[in-house]
Parts: sequence; structure tokens; C-alpha cells
Amino acid sequence: MISFENLVVLLVYGATLSGVWALISSGFTLIFGVCRLLNLAHGGLFIAGAYIGLSLIKGFGLDPLTSTVLSMIAVGFIGSGVYTGLLMKVKEHEVTVVIITLALALIIEQVILLMFGEHGIIFPPILAGVVYLGDVPLPAMRIFGMAIALAALFLLGLFVTRTRIGREITAASQDVEAATFIGLDVNRLFIVTMFISSLLAGLGGVLYSQIYAANPFLVLKALIFAFAIVILGGLGSVKGSIVASFIVGYIMTVVIMFLGARWSELFALLIIIAALIIRPSGLFGVRE
Repeated sequence: MISFENLVVLLVYGATLSGVWALISSGFTLIFGVCRLLNLAHGGLFIAGAYIGLSLIKGFGLDPLTSTVLSMIAVGFIGSGVYTGLLMKVKEHEVTVVIITLALALIIEQVILLMFGEHGIIFPPILAGVVYLGDVPLPAMRIFGMAIALAALFLLGLFVTRTRIGREITAASQDVEAATFIGLDVNRLFIVTMFISSLLAGLGGVLYSQIYAANPFLVLKALIFAFAIVILGGLGSVKGSIVASFIVGYIMTVVIMFLGARWSELFALLIIIAALIIRPSGLFGVRE
């Protein structure tokens, strides 16, 4: 039987990891659901957030909180710049989009390798030390990271459902032609969507590097996991991506606790494959 201490650790650590995966996967599915673009550079944007933030700390002496905010905003602008400069011109050609975004992911990986080397980095945490839940000591940054990730997901939901531009984005995701017919500026909505999607990825990368560690090779690893989570949740469903992120995050945490970290990713991917065999459209996908 699991002890109270292990249960607390499982709940907190699982929610932290799930929250980070939810940030990157919800951004990934948001850009697909609205713009119908498979942005394979998303993993690169995830890791770019960590390295941009670390560069701001080392180059300008900024504190971790300020560099976190600035780096996620910078990644947002990078993503929207990629859309306006490249993807807008070829968005009707799905294969071209896939090739360009995958090439961008590999370019980001190579740039990071050249500038920082292959060794991992640890982003200075916004909060250091430990906090106690009962008698269980927990790293303060894990609690803070979990809170930030959940708050960001909550604000994303409010933005989509309660703001005018959020409702316009929802309308464009449902029917682009109809949205254009009623006078919505679809390209502007796509740019905003890309900005938000990339911002979420950047935030996820900064939080991940403060809680765990980041390295250039996470570019493709993060992309694969985000893509798998999005497919499990149902391609185009933000709600499905968030639910699937928590399923995968808790599976990985349980496996880490009882079998060790090296087994966690294998188990998570095997369960994703099994779930998709049973339900190919994903948890919240529409059966064709």
C-alpha cells in the first residue's frame, strides 16, 4: 500500500510534469485546430524558451522571473514571425509545411548545439528551497511550476471562451470560409493563434528547464511526446490534449517512482499506442 508521503509526492510531481506537457501539447493542437498546420518546429520553440531565458540571465544579469517572462514572449514573437515570414505563403501545401517546420526544428537544435554545446543546462529557479505539505518536503519550484502551468491553462480557456478575439479564433477553427465571409480577418487570427501557441511552448520550456534540465536533443523528443499526446487527446481538441497530458504525466510519474526514470517514456508511449489501437480517433476526437 502506498504511503501518505509517496502519495503526496506522486500527486504533486505528476501534476507538475503533466502541466508542462499540457502547455506544449495544447499549443501544438491549438495551431492545428485553428490553422490546420502541423507545426513540427514546436519542440524547437519549447527548448528555445529555456535557452533564450538562460541567455538573458547570463548576458544581461536579469533575475529568473523577468527572464522567464521575456523569453516566453520572445518565443511567441518568433513563432508568429515564422508564420508570417514562411508558413503563410505555403499553408495550403501540407507537405511543404511539414518539411519547413521540421527543418526549422533541426536548425534550432543545431544552433543550440553550436552556441551552448551538447551538455544539459539548468535554468536558475524562480523559487529555491523546499515547502512542506504536512511532513513531506517538496521542492518549491515544483509547486510553483505546477501552479503557473495550471494558471496558464486556465487563462487559455478564459481567453478562448470569454474574449472577442478568442471567440473569433474558435469560429475560424470551425469554418475558415464562413469566418472570412462574415468579415473576420483570418490571417490576423492565425498570427495571434501562432503567437499564443508558441508562447505556451516557450513557457513550458522555461518551466521544464527550471524543474528538470534542458538539452538540445529535447527538440525532437518534446515534439514526439507532444505529437503523441495530441493524437491521444484527439487532433484539434485542446481539452483532449490537456486530459491526455495528465494521463501521460501521471503514468510517467508512477513508473519513475516504482521502476525508475529509464522506463517511464517507454511505458507512456506503449500505453499511448494501445489506447490509439482501441480508439484511433483519440479520447476526444471525432470518428471519421
